[in-house]
Amino acid sequence: MFSSNTKPTKPIIVNLNIGDQLTSISCGHVVVELIKFIAYQRLQIPYSYQWLKQVVNKRKTCEEGNRNENLQSERQFRIASASLENLDFILKSLCQEICGPAIPEEVIIALGGTPVTWKEVYRLLLPTLCHKPQCHSAHIANDEKIQRTVFRTLVTSEKLSEVFFHPIPPTNTYILIKKKLTGNQDVVLNTDNFVLTSGCRIPRSCKTVVVDFRTHHGNNLSCCNEFQVFGDIISRNFDDLQIDDKEDDELNEIESTHNMKWYQSTYIMKGFKDCLVNGTSVSNIWLQS
Repeated sequence: MFSSNTKPTKPIIVNLNIGDQLTSISCGHVVVELIKFIAYQRLQIPYSYQWLKQVVNKRKTCEEGNRNENLQSERQFRIASASLENLDFILKSLCQEICGPAIPEEVIIALGGTPVTWKEVYRLLLPTLCHKPQCHSAHIANDEKIQRTVFRTLVTSEKLSEVFFHPIPPTNTYILIKKKLTGNQDVVLNTDNFVLTSGCRIPRSCKTVVVDFRTHHGNNLSCCNEFQVFGDIISRNFDDLQIDDKEDDELNEIESTHNMKWYQSTYIMKGFKDCLVNGTSVSNIWLQS
């Protein structure tokens, strides 16, 4: 237990300021790639997502009788394939929520054994509104350009590199989303994939990274008809986007209220280490089998 007068670790803020360039689809794609990036950078998967997908799929296609591997390799395959399957479920269901009628206000990627023992938390503050997929605004950037901008910002951030410099052992990866309640109806598309949670207090020793997608250029969103109705509200909201010290304590709390609800993914990815057989990665055996 931490004493009540222990100050929480100060959050690291990374401002992307790309909200006015995003459609709901491209926003979902960026968030998905961020999760893959964090999973690999924080050593929750021993290979990049693309390589993990390739070696697991190659291993699955091998006929049982043609496999030439030991029990250690078999066990590692079960661990890797289970982690990949859960990660894929997380990415698919999260992308559906972001591309749905109500975009989440926030996505949390949390690393730790349990919600009360999280080691690192990444809070993605999503745009309140995104362009419609069919919008042809000149402000919209394509996925490739947006992802280059996002990951260039992340890898050149000195504060973030300090976090990445200190590895954490494989643990559980939790995904939570925050949505505004509309009436008495569930605001998630699939209650089998995301379940309502009352929330929790982020441990004071936990490292918190805030990635802010939001933008100061609210006028760039007025090209879509639905945005014009709320134009005045958007303008006022964009005047108060700066995250300051007063919000530090709030960034260490996750709490559902009467109009804002937190939902946790029913899928949890368990991190795992690489397995060496005769001095080489077991993934090489899977590719050669």
